[in-house]
Amino acid sequence: MKNLSIFLVLVAFATSLFAQGEYPASPYDKPHITNRKPINQQHIRYADVMWSKKLERTLPLREKKNHVLYFPNNREGRIGSRFSFSALTINGVRQGYFQAYDPMTVTAVPISEDDFESRLGKETKTIEVLNEDGTYDEKTIEQEVDASEIKFVILREEWVFDKARSTMDPRIMWISFVREYQSGDMTDLASLEIRKSLPFKIYYPVAQPLYARNEVFNPHTDGDQKTFYDIFMFRMFSSFISMQTNTHNDREVNSYMLGIEQLYEAQKLKNFIFEFEHDLWEY
Repeated sequence: MKNLSIFLVLVAFATSLFAQGEYPASPYDKPHITNRKPINQQHIRYADVMWSKKLERTLPLREKKNHVLYFPNNREGRIGSRFSFSALTINGVRQGYFQAYDPMTVTAVPISEDDFESRLGKETKTIEVLNEDGTYDEKTIEQEVDASEIKFVILREEWVFDKARSTMDPRIMWISFVREYQSGDMTDLASLEIRKSLPFKIYYPVAQPLYARNEVFNPHTDGDQKTFYDIFMFRMFSSFISMQTNTHNDREVNSYMLGIEQLYEAQKLKNFIFEFEHDLWEY
């Protein structure tokens, strides 16, 4: 009788699990991910700023080291609970976690929700459908946003040497997204061309809480996952400097260098910051 009662309890427990659909994806929980908050960065006094330089850094998301930001690269940018960086940011704007701004302005100019979707390629198209009798009918289709079209990310950051702490502190301020898409008439292959656009930018300090609660894929182990916040906090990405503030209207490197010379110039700017900090010390 005792064994029968234990069996009935187990059956009832299993039935409740089936009814609720509670199937954990892992034998352990990750509360440090869902409850994580970004670290409050050290306040920098203006009197302690010994040197600073503003620059823009371009991240090609299709580079191997940046694949954790680019994938999943399906239209939704999502597999289960894992998002790509662009898909997570787009969903964050849609759900009101932070505001999207016009990337072509120096100041923070917000863009509307409809304008945001339109800049990302959402539109209504009318196409002709061939019927069985040889006639054509017009059909209206909705073209949804494709998160995988975001191929580059541009970081607007400032490198500050804080003499009170004797540290070179890089602070990311703005993140702009570059959309690369195919434009033209699909029925006329000669008219197709690849275009690039800057749909929007976000203010990074406001977006940090969302990035800190979403993990990225770790190719070495599934037990120790990093978050998008970790990727930017510990500079775990591949990039090149595309612009630094200068007297020539803040011109970009590609306006006066071509081809591989752009990468040489970007490396030169990177080495300047490294050597500047290095030369401040005496050995």
